Amino acid sequence: MNNQIIKLLSFFCLLVSTNAAIGQPWKSPYDLHPPLDGPLFLSGSFGEIRTNSFHAGIDFRTGGKVGAKVFASENGFISRIRVSGVGFGKAIYIQHPNGITTVYAHLDRLAKPIEEFVKEHQYRQKSFDVDIYLKPNDIRVKRGEFIATSGNTGSSGGPHLHYEVRRTEEQIPLNPSFSNLPIIDTIPPVVNSAWIYPLDSASLINLKNKKLELFVQGNHKRYVVKDTIRAMGNIGFGVKTYDYLSGGSLRCGVYSLSMKVNGKSVYNFSVDEFNFNETRYANSHIDFEERQISGKRVHKLFLDPNNKFSGYKKVLNKGYINVQTDSLYDVRIIIGDAIGNQTELKMLMIGDKNRYQHITAEYPKDTTSHPYWLFYNENYLEHDHFTIKMPRNALYKNLFFTYNTSEPIPESFSPVIHVHNRFTPVHRSYSLAIKAELIPEKYREKALICSINPEGKIEEAGGWYINGTVETNVNFFGDFMVMVDSIPPSILPLNVYEGKDMGKETSIRFQVEDKLSGIANITGTINDNWVLFEHDPKNNLIFYEFDSKRLSRNKTHTLKLLVEDKKGNASNFSCSFNW
Repeated sequence: MNNQIIKLLSFFCLLVSTNAAIGQPWKSPYDLHPPLDGPLFLSGSFGEIRTNSFHAGIDFRTGGKVGAKVFASENGFISRIRVSGVGFGKAIYIQHPNGITTVYAHLDRLAKPIEEFVKEHQYRQKSFDVDIYLKPNDIRVKRGEFIATSGNTGSSGGPHLHYEVRRTEEQIPLNPSFSNLPIIDTIPPVVNSAWIYPLDSASLINLKNKKLELFVQGNHKRYVVKDTIRAMGNIGFGVKTYDYLSGGSLRCGVYSLSMKVNGKSVYNFSVDEFNFNETRYANSHIDFEERQISGKRVHKLFLDPNNKFSGYKKVLNKGYINVQTDSLYDVRIIIGDAIGNQTELKMLMIGDKNRYQHITAEYPKDTTSHPYWLFYNENYLEHDHFTIKMPRNALYKNLFFTYNTSEPIPESFSPVIHVHNRFTPVHRSYSLAIKAELIPEKYREKALICSINPEGKIEEAGGWYINGTVETNVNFFGDFMVMVDSIPPSILPLNVYEGKDMGKETSIRFQVEDKLSGIANITGTINDNWVLFEHDPKNNLIFYEFDSKRLSRNKTHTLKLLVEDKKGNASNFSCSFNW
């Protein structure tokens, strides 16, 4: 080893800190009133990695309970109210004169005038799910005004308030960066582990063409991989890292990542804002395969060819490091949070002169069994049992597409179709058509495509029967088959039965569930008049809250309930009760 390398190695081992600035976090120019009372603790940060997306807001903790008062962040008017059993659940959008819109989601109760406004629309449309766009003078609010209570509605995984700030004109979510919200954060990001990747078949890490998890040591701003890495060829790095805020906040995502190699900036990433049509690039940003296998969310510090997320700035050669023989590489990874706290990870890599001689061919000779699909092309495959049509830019990089079939499982009407593998992400939906000519005619309208998840559970992927095939659009790879849903949903009354006196009850509740295609419609009437049954799909619950404005007291009433699934199967329940 020459003198220059020895000097650099000694310098690295001393772990002398650097002032490797990655830029200050984006600062909000807006003076936002806190949406909740008291100290604010987070359970989710802006831009952190969620399932198939970057998080477009901030999640505030509410002590594990519903009912915390929610306040408007600025003067303005309610521009939109959306109510659904999924997604944001109950959500309020407030448009402000300074060019931003704030969003408050997973709400429980709306303030009384707002609640009654929404209920009037639900009764008029005879639907629990509504999406109401309001005019500037419909409902005006003032800064700090009570607008709702926090909840757990929609696809929320627990009680909290999801809060967003958007640029109104383009509806682009912005990172509030906590600049004027009472959140204290003196804790720098934490590094759990690092990863190194061979980025082509001619690259080596410790004489193997296989990614490797690196053992990280350190704490409080300074981390190091003590073992010197030996590599050759095109190499990439990844890091598993989180941010923890002071007080009662939970583990959150980081704001920024950058990498320098021998003092030269190679990679820079930060989440100040992004367009909603970019959010699925999160699947390319992380090591998707590792998340599918182990659940670990590793940020890749190199880019797939079709990763066009706008949060990357000044990325050199897509973050690839071309490691040469007998060369030394001082790698510094700097991780930042939205307050400005930074953490540095250092490691040393040496170009291994014992590079193997045989280079694996990049393209296999037999491309008929494994077609090479280019991400920028439309890709098409016609098989005896299925057809796939994939649009341009549905993939993040080129791949040798693999497929297979296996014997049908019980109650399926096709072989199991193995479409590539579940470890490869897909950016855009593609068309999948599976032949199912043996389905009896009476069941054809009940046919759909289902997938098998990693735990072996069958899940609906939708679809319709057309001329001997069942077709749908899906945005993931995996195992698929054709099934038939001819079983109606189940209805289980929880607190009502024929002749019951409901005088002391505040609501009528049912457990409703569909085993395959999923519930599509719920219609409840009392005395043949439509009534509002709210739907909480994640708990298989529907409920009607007694409303003296719309229902007379001290009378006998007739309840009828109709529940339909997505394939037209229906169940009914009826009874009389006193209230």
